[in-house]
Amino acid sequence: MSTRAPTRYCDLVMKGGITSGIVYPNAVLALSRDFRFKNIGGTSAGAIAAAASAAAAVGDRKKVAGQAVADEARAGFEGLEGVSRTLATQGFIASLFQPASGLRNAYRALVTITGNGGIVRKATAFLFAIFATAPLETLLMLGLFLGVGYAIGQADGVTAALLPALLCAYLGGAIFALLRLARVARRNLLGLCSGLGPANASRPALTVWLHTVLQELSGKPTDDPLTFGDLWNAPRYPDEPVTERAITLQMITTGVSHHEPRTLPFENGGFWFRRDQFDLLFPSEVVAWMVDKAGPPDRIGGIDYHRLPIRADMPVLVAMRMSLSFPLLLSAVPLHEPAARERSRTAGAGSAGTQAGGDEKSLLASTDGLTTSGGAAGTRITAMRICWFSDGGITSNFPIHLFDAPLPLWPTFAINLVYPGSDASAGAGLGGQQSIEESVFLPSENNQGWQRTYHAVGRTLAAAEISRFLFGIVATMQNWRDLLQSRAPGQRDRIVHIELDRSEGGMNLDMPQAVLTRISEKGTAAGERLYDFSFDNHHWIRWRNLASALQRYTIKIAESDANGPKVPAYRRAFDTARTGVPEAPSYRFRTQDRRAAAEALMEELVSRGEAWKDLGPDLSVDAPRPLPQMQIAPTY
Repeated sequence: MSTRAPTRYCDLVMKGGITSGIVYPNAVLALSRDFRFKNIGGTSAGAIAAAASAAAAVGDRKKVAGQAVADEARAGFEGLEGVSRTLATQGFIASLFQPASGLRNAYRALVTITGNGGIVRKATAFLFAIFATAPLETLLMLGLFLGVGYAIGQADGVTAALLPALLCAYLGGAIFALLRLARVARRNLLGLCSGLGPANASRPALTVWLHTVLQELSGKPTDDPLTFGDLWNAPRYPDEPVTERAITLQMITTGVSHHEPRTLPFENGGFWFRRDQFDLLFPSEVVAWMVDKAGPPDRIGGIDYHRLPIRADMPVLVAMRMSLSFPLLLSAVPLHEPAARERSRTAGAGSAGTQAGGDEKSLLASTDGLTTSGGAAGTRITAMRICWFSDGGITSNFPIHLFDAPLPLWPTFAINLVYPGSDASAGAGLGGQQSIEESVFLPSENNQGWQRTYHAVGRTLAAAEISRFLFGIVATMQNWRDLLQSRAPGQRDRIVHIELDRSEGGMNLDMPQAVLTRISEKGTAAGERLYDFSFDNHHWIRWRNLASALQRYTIKIAESDANGPKVPAYRRAFDTARTGVPEAPSYRFRTQDRRAAAEALMEELVSRGEAWKDLGPDLSVDAPRPLPQMQIAPTY
């Protein structure tokens, strides 16, 4: 039985950051002393921490409930302490990344170039990697160019051609090297490391180790993968607030083929997977479990496709791996969806679709239906197409929107990682060389944390300035939504910022022990700093935001209703919403009571909006700035 006795509940969202994620376990451990976790989310490296934290929460709940676990010492938050110590051991993180055969030189070059080495070291690594990847082609071209020089001018011709020959041979070798790397990386599912590593590896690779961690923390055997259903149905603590799910875990992945972020686990719409591809990405016991869970495969074009488990049946490891597919460093995850269907001979004439006003689904259900076996009645799949999923940080590296509520039941904490190269740390109250405590910042006043970040573009070298400009564009596309939301009132006060210097985290896979210890200590300080969070002030700010936004939104509804009918061509549309006459062209209410309730709601909103606009009071006066806005937007 656990001796812990936390008294409060919280949610937690963690930002992506590759090896910077080693900051998270200690932050979670610090919070777990007085908080129980209800909802946990993250992206990329933050998804690793979120999944491990959720697994530890399951193990802890089992201990409190007196249920058996596979290994008492490795389950729950006691087990997470061991994971934290392992991650903070020099050389361990580097050992998790095991490149495929033929990609080792490219892997070493990538790690060196993106690491903390000097420009000479990085250039040397790049030049050597190209030659080591295509040595024969480079030497053959060098010999060819020198031979041409000798044929033209004997020894003097060779001397004159030496420098141009070296440059041309190297450029040609670079082309051959890139083509070779592309072919090998494509076979390795578009990445240098699959996450499994060679079969004869002496140490576990990333995905193998993560599978072991999830199973041990949750108290489950390795051949029974931890699923989202295990989290949802975990034992409840005594006196726990009644919620639909005991623990909710969400992660973000990027659907590259569809150009969109997706939240995991998938709630609607199915995908298929191929066993031969998943055997390259996941431990054999996980793949065997998924194949068995999927049932008989769909054989299309001579290939077996298995249905991917979704919702409660989706393995946490699979979702986590889809979120942390660091581009190029780790292989992407391929799923498959129908590309073509044909009507079966037994299909009736009425199965082609629905007429306006018939039985219709939501947009999400309708579009996702195209990727499921039930997407079109009376049809069968005749062709599949591949859908690539990569790192969630591509589209949402800091998903603080997860678990957000107008009036939260408990705080949803978020941990932000602040990297060098910007004055974001200055906006948060950080900057310069900091002690452990000074490197961690949580807004303590309402006027803190709202400042915009600034990334300097100017550099001495023109090439460096262009490079900074292009990287700034990419960073803006990736982070603008998360940054805007993190600066908003009612958001910024729940975010603890951890400043990391250039030697800490990122692509620094083999950090010295002192650096690893320092990062872990920052995690502990971040978790402890969140104890200063004021839920009283947070909840009040949320209510002020909600009252202001809801009032302004309702006034807009009234203005629309008052002005819309003045345009004769659109009068019918407004009459339908107000009175139900003429009848709606689509998405009709199925029952009279629903139709009546909707019409009464419209009347009430218009009446309330008119009263607020004419008589007030204005609830936006002295409300937190900037004022929030309400709008209808799709979920993902």
